[in-house]
Amino acid sequence: MKVRVITAIVGILAVLGLVYLGSWFLTGAIVAVSLLALLEYDKMLKHFGVQIYLKPTALAMAIMVLSAGFYSVKSFMAAVLLVFTLLLYLILGIKKENMTGLIYSAFGAVYFGIGFGTLALLRGSHELLSPADVSIEPGVFLILFALVCTWASDSFAYLSGKSFGKHKMAPHISPNKTVEGLLGGAIGCIILGVGMSALFSFDLLEGFVLSIMAAIMAPMGDLFESYVKRACDIKDSGNILPGHGGMMDRFDSLLFVAPSLAAVLLLLR
Repeated sequence: MKVRVITAIVGILAVLGLVYLGSWFLTGAIVAVSLLALLEYDKMLKHFGVQIYLKPTALAMAIMVLSAGFYSVKSFMAAVLLVFTLLLYLILGIKKENMTGLIYSAFGAVYFGIGFGTLALLRGSHELLSPADVSIEPGVFLILFALVCTWASDSFAYLSGKSFGKHKMAPHISPNKTVEGLLGGAIGCIILGVGMSALFSFDLLEGFVLSIMAAIMAPMGDLFESYVKRACDIKDSGNILPGHGGMMDRFDSLLFVAPSLAAVLLLLR
């Protein structure tokens, strides 16, 4: 437990420092994290008997995330469509028995590329939120909002499940997760999300809508990764973070939360 707490404190401080710096400092760090997560994904799938095309997938994913560093939604979406299309051209040079590897490669590139890419995009795109909408720098608010809501969902779900959990939510995927934990995580996420909105003069209705979206998507991201791990018959995606597992274990919820928040903000504007 001590190692877990120390790792969490160091990690939170590092994340907050990178959020403050923003620009290519943050984008570069996100690229590094996404590459580590992809390596974990590759290793996990080998347990499942699947071999992905690692180098093309890594290149495609890195291009998506780096394009988000220009803080333009159009540039980011163009990069996503371009590299996904180019990645599928691998079909011209592979045998049909390797088609499964191509499918998992394309999925991995999009899963990590869009998930981590939108996280970088939240930090600087004024197309998502203008300076007039919030009392601090819009990008700082948005990425902190995503982080706080995700952390709140995970933490309150754990505490609620441990204290009141009786009804299993998805025992075939994760036997320890309960309906009570899900509800506790959702309530904590919404309270802190709306609280952040009030603190930084963000529209409360929009803040409430974004909080609900985060409360829905955070456990979905966690369950998705849990399903992949169970299918691959492993406990953690990696061991790079002492007491916390791998990068996929720590960012699984954010990979669903960040794109959903970006999508809602675009729709609202």
